[in-house]
Amino acid sequence: MTHVAEPRRPENTDPAHVQRETCAMTLLPIHTVRRLYEDHTLEVIEALIGGGPFDQASDPLASQFLDPEAWRSMHKGPLMLSGNIKAETAWAFAHALAYDRYLPTVVLSRARSMCQASYNPGPVEVVYFPDAIGILHHGDGGTSGEDRLPPAEARMCLVTRDIDRPRDFLRRNDPFERTVWRWLDHLHAASVCCKGLKLPRIEHLARAATADPLELAPIAD
Repeated sequence: MTHVAEPRRPENTDPAHVQRETCAMTLLPIHTVRRLYEDHTLEVIEALIGGGPFDQASDPLASQFLDPEAWRSMHKGPLMLSGNIKAETAWAFAHALAYDRYLPTVVLSRARSMCQASYNPGPVEVVYFPDAIGILHHGDGGTSGEDRLPPAEARMCLVTRDIDRPRDFLRRNDPFERTVWRWLDHLHAASVCCKGLKLPRIEHLARAATADPLELAPIAD
């Protein structure tokens, strides 16, 4: 198993320093969006995790293989659910995912880019987390000369919501870190090499690049 160094707070939290540090290393690929799931899907997710808030949970809920060119067809693989989930709840979750209007926008553009960046497209696996979606391209990992994606981004991506409210940097820090490690567990189980990749920090989810989340986070509600 390939180990990735544990994330740590930078000693210098100046935004310009964080940006320079990010440019100088290769991050485990992440992509941020405004919304991941519809409200109804989030209600089903919170029922699956026992009624708690979805943004405080981090364990994977399910995985699924899909054809990025035929999202609405029957070319999706079966939904492989994690843990002991009751049949009726499993059906509700599968139904919510099938009809969620945000998911094609969230998943398909990334999955198609990853396939186009590889010599051998291969299947695409999607891992559903309560507040993130992992996309793993099971191609050969090779990239074309015209590819605009770095090799790591052609293979894997963790999609999650961006952050624009200062207090959310503190609220989501621990769940986000746990989600990243759960995603790494899945990648390692799939024999995906993550050597040399650095773990993203909560700062990388900031919607406004000029904001310094480490200074703004302590603001009370």
